[in-house]
Amino acid sequence: MLQVITALSIRPGVVATEMQREIREVHKDSMGDENKKFQELHQTGQLLKPEQPGHVIAKLSLEAPKEFNGQFLSWDSPELKAFQE
Repeated sequence: MLQVITALSIRPGVVATEMQREIREVHKDSMGDENKKFQELHQTGQLLKPEQPGHVIAKLSLEAPKEFNGQFLSWDSPELKAFQE
């Protein structure tokens, strides 16, 4: 039986994770301007919930269309609309 594997890369965006907290709090002095960006995203509530890209990635792991093979997409790309619902 022939099995087909679809491989793709997903850009999850800036997600509210432990890593984000650590960047903002522990590494704030060594991150420079990049830390300011993360601080602002956090303060304005713009960090993504882990579930947002996580659900898309989970759905793709079960049923990624073969035409996605080799692509690099953002979790919220129009091509992934069906997986965002």
